[in-house]
Amino acid sequence: MLTYPGLAGQLAGGHHRRKRAGTSQRQRRWPGGQAAGTSGCADASTGRPVTALVRRLRRAWASAGAALVLGAAGCGSGPAGAPVRLDAGPAEAALVVPVHISVSGLPPAGLVTLQARALDAQEQPWVSAAVFRATATGTLNLATAAPVAGSYHVADPGGLLWSLHPVPGTNQAADFSPPAAGFTVRLEVLTGGRVRASATLQRLQPVTASVQTMRRDGFAGTLYTSAAARPGAPAVIVLGGSEGGEDDLPALGLAMSGYPALALAYFGEPGLPQCLCSIPLEYFARAIAWLRSQPAGRGRPVVLYGASRGAEAVLLLASYLPHLANGVVASSPTATVNGAVSVAGGPAWTFGGQPLAPVGNIPVTRIRVPLLMGDGGQDAAWDSAAAASTIMGELRDSPDHAPAANLYYPGAGHFYFGVPPYFPVFTTTEVTALGGSAQADALATERFWIRMITFLNHLEIRQPPSP
Repeated sequence: MLTYPGLAGQLAGGHHRRKRAGTSQRQRRWPGGQAAGTSGCADASTGRPVTALVRRLRRAWASAGAALVLGAAGCGSGPAGAPVRLDAGPAEAALVVPVHISVSGLPPAGLVTLQARALDAQEQPWVSAAVFRATATGTLNLATAAPVAGSYHVADPGGLLWSLHPVPGTNQAADFSPPAAGFTVRLEVLTGGRVRASATLQRLQPVTASVQTMRRDGFAGTLYTSAAARPGAPAVIVLGGSEGGEDDLPALGLAMSGYPALALAYFGEPGLPQCLCSIPLEYFARAIAWLRSQPAGRGRPVVLYGASRGAEAVLLLASYLPHLANGVVASSPTATVNGAVSVAGGPAWTFGGQPLAPVGNIPVTRIRVPLLMGDGGQDAAWDSAAAASTIMGELRDSPDHAPAANLYYPGAGHFYFGVPPYFPVFTTTEVTALGGSAQADALATERFWIRMITFLNHLEIRQPPSP
């Protein structure tokens, strides 16, 4: 039995599924300006009470397709002479760093709106907002306060960040592509239809990118590194799914967290197959050998991370080349070998020049390194939860398997666990079509990220203390 001190206990502590159940950002005037809203303990024009106001806000939000909610007001005024204060931070931090947002000086027990605005690399506006009820002392802490209406629905200090969405009337399937250095989020507190306080958060991307090509390097990808990398911390190979190309966002997040990461394409890039068809497993081995030879990867454990069809790839690699890497993270996995994504059909993968026929299960009992999986109960692409349960069952029946864990999130869909949290990827129509809800996906992503970082830390090669 292979042993990994400390890791088995860490993996065992998870929520296991036992049964199937850019460019620089210029200053720009925000579209729409300051919005007028309703005010007071009752609607000034209709006399309707606050509870009716909240119901109207909820209906307006739903009918507008997540349009921005603005201008809900508190009852009366705040403490005499006390200005509204917005405390948000850190003011400048990598986009993987958690935020805190709190407000004081509000009308006691009144309604208040917090809104966020940001511009992507194309200077297209993204917005989010939520209505809250202040405490009896006129305070609000987003870590403990659940919105009564808005773009997210549970207490979550990062809710206004991940629920940013394209403004109504723009492409709702667009991805949020931040400028190369990062992006700015403007936060505002509104009562009585007026902005009472504001703050900005700089969400930075302090990474260095090095592009590799098939012609020069024998594979296509981008290596992300940062000053946060610690000696001995794992380097990670990041594989995306059937969309092809590179899966850069997880690699960016990992690099910012201290783990050099190579976003590796395996089809859909120049010099590579243009379909997910007959991809040699040896191609990945070549990229891993290159990473181990580089200053950013030399002397580090290497972990394979894959999402969707990329999860299939990393499970196959760990099964057929069990000593190739030191750990595996599989997001929304499959237990079976699937066929090509091609009109012609055929195998998706080859090994030793022979096709891996799209029949039967991946031989996961050959895996000899720690494995972490994440899956959602509302996966609309394939039943990743059942697949993960099958994999765990086969490993339990294997007498010499390495530590393994499956983290199951009942409300989440087929979105990629391993994407950095607090980032607006869950609100576009392209993502919501994969099952689950934006709220469930965001919370699952945040929790999985924390567990994945712990998993990577346990694989770190400890450095001897300096003399």
